[in-house]
Amino acid sequence: MAKLCQFTSPADGKPVYVNPDRVSVVYSFKGEPPDTIIAFGKDFMLGVAESLEETVARLDAATAPPPSTG
Repeated sequence: MAKLCQFTSPADGKPVYVNPDRVSVVYSFKGEPPDTIIAFGKDFMLGVAESLEETVARLDAATAPPPSTG
């Protein structure tokens, strides 16, 4: 099971936690500055303060298999 990823709410600056196994898509919504959106299926979307690249990197790191020791 993947670890929860911590992001920042753009509205109030408080932490929000995301299960990366449930994420369907991550994208930038046009604006100035652009908003990073994490979507869970078609019914729920979450905006985060982090950049698109940082968001994807955190989600990838949480779902990566542990390094093999041997």
